[in-house]
Amino acid sequence: MKRSMKRLILIAALACSSAQAEFKDGNRLLSQLQTSTHEYTNALGYIMGVSDALQGVTHCPPVNVTAGQLADMVKQHLESLPGLRHLAADLHVSHVMKAAWPCAAKQGKPV
Repeated sequence: MKRSMKRLILIAALACSSAQAEFKDGNRLLSQLQTSTHEYTNALGYIMGVSDALQGVTHCPPVNVTAGQLADMVKQHLESLPGLRHLAADLHVSHVMKAAWPCAAKQGKPV
């Protein structure tokens, strides 16, 4: 996904979110992903923010991955593991990305 699009999504998510910061767990993130309102946009911005922050560190996605694709992957993961939804949302996002696209250097392969 292009950087400008990622920034636009993040700005939109921040504009739609409340001024009060909150720590998300998997339950909250899944709840937001199951709506079609600004809550979904908030969840999308959160997922993109975590993904951008950890890109190249824990995961190395292909350049043509979309925000919707990432959201679908995280939603599917959260739906399949109800017993772990109490964990921090960033852990779920990181796990999904790392499982799908581990960095070559992390696998012991040359970059």
